[in-house]
Amino acid sequence: MTQLREHSSKLRIKMKTVLFILLMSYFFIPSVVPLQCYSCTNAQSNEICNQNSPVNCTGSQDRCMVSKVSATILGKEVTTLTKGCIENSKCTGTVSVVIVSAGTNCCDKDLCNVNGSVTFHENKLMLTACASLIWLILKLIN
Repeated sequence: MTQLREHSSKLRIKMKTVLFILLMSYFFIPSVVPLQCYSCTNAQSNEICNQNSPVNCTGSQDRCMVSKVSATILGKEVTTLTKGCIENSKCTGTVSVVIVSAGTNCCDKDLCNVNGSVTFHENKLMLTACASLIWLILKLIN
């Protein structure tokens, strides 16, 4: 009878230890929750884009992105937005060439691509290359 009580007591201690470890792991081991981002393709405005349900990023996609293309044609500006998930290595800056500006901004928090803003910065190397190409074409034509 004494051995049975000792065995029962040891079993309770083991069960309490296991329960304690499970409880601590619940609080201290982070759960893997995928990043959520707004997602759309070639939306005409940020409001239209954000009407879509957010998506869960998968695999190595560890950033939310906003890609914006703006063109001014005959005095009218046309802008499209694309949002979604992307790998950090594919996040690029901005390019402005004469009438077209394109850029991508990335962030790493849930739904951080909500505002759809991309700041365009002048890319002097690209502008110089385009100006040189135009000059060369004009030289060949004349």
